[in-house]
Amino acid sequence: MTRNRARKQAIRAAAGEGGYARTARLHAEGSRAILTADVQRNALQAFHQAGWPTESDGFPEGGQWSSYAGPVWSLLSRHSTTDTDAHPDDAERHDLTITPEFTFIAPPISINTGEAMVLKVPGDTSPPELVSQVSAAVARARQNEIAKLVNDAQCAICGDSYPARHLLAPTTAHEMTVCPSCAFDGDLLGGHDPVRLAYDIDHLWFEELAMPAGWAAVAALLACAGGTGFVERLNDAGVLAVPGAHWSDLSQLWIWLPPHTRPAALDGLGAGASLTRVVEAVEAAHPDLRERFRAQLTEGLEQESDQDGRDYLVEQLWPAVIAYAVALATQEQERPGHRPPWHVLSDSFEPGTLAGHFRQLGNSLNAHDLGVCFTLEVGLEVVAEALGWKTHY
Repeated sequence: MTRNRARKQAIRAAAGEGGYARTARLHAEGSRAILTADVQRNALQAFHQAGWPTESDGFPEGGQWSSYAGPVWSLLSRHSTTDTDAHPDDAERHDLTITPEFTFIAPPISINTGEAMVLKVPGDTSPPELVSQVSAAVARARQNEIAKLVNDAQCAICGDSYPARHLLAPTTAHEMTVCPSCAFDGDLLGGHDPVRLAYDIDHLWFEELAMPAGWAAVAALLACAGGTGFVERLNDAGVLAVPGAHWSDLSQLWIWLPPHTRPAALDGLGAGASLTRVVEAVEAAHPDLRERFRAQLTEGLEQESDQDGRDYLVEQLWPAVIAYAVALATQEQERPGHRPPWHVLSDSFEPGTLAGHFRQLGNSLNAHDLGVCFTLEVGLEVVAEALGWKTHY
């Protein structure tokens, strides 16, 4: 989101108190004034309550409110034949009895790819209905975009077919592009480059509504492992782009949810939700997941060698485990004619590769420690099984 807070503060100051005082008076006198500030606030609150990541500057610019909800850009404006740059609640420049209108656009940046969805909804639509309409529209648009995809390239590791633009390079060997399941594979060549990978994921996030769902899982692992140190590296990378808010806040990371058969844990959520909400929903439905992980790991270790009694769960990576389970289940449903993505469990969380990324992320986790791979591999199987998905590969 482009921010120019200084300019907005100047707009606020230049507007003075007169127009807004008259607006408040109209509102207090019980007129039919519909204030866009109220409409905007209520809409964002509804999206947030429904589990969508939301972001807004909190002040209109150029006569309209701009915000983001998940993969959707939201604009709220009031039709007017007068000063379109005026504050939309300025009673001297707008007829406040005219219902404002939302325009929802996906993907958020569609300059290069075109708009997959443009939805106009009256501003007096109830907030829950607004969320419902946008969720249904973005789900249809994603389904339509996925149906148009042409698989003209192959993952350099597993050979699975994808559109070339959906394969990314997690190392400095830029020509070696892979699918989400192979992003941390041991056969990758070149130096580890999580900064470039993060910006490439952002490119898909903002410009490709049909991006493979599995890349959100890769993003979750990078974000969980990297923390604020990773965000600092992204900001210092010299890239002419602002990194997505999801690299520093898991509540801003959008996870596409399975479009067809879903576990009860995810009932009530829309086409997608923030990773934080997904984790909350899964853990509320299955509060014993960590104990299942420990029990399954202990059983496996006892069959192979003496168990040393350690707790191998790396809590820092647990949200990424849930992200992998949900995102890969979504990708499997959205690509029914292709190989299921669960082959990530076939040595695709390679300790050396993870260690290389962790070092670049500024993380002190030792990926060669058994806990890291156990958390990712055993944890993914446990979560997927609890949600009713078979991790066949």
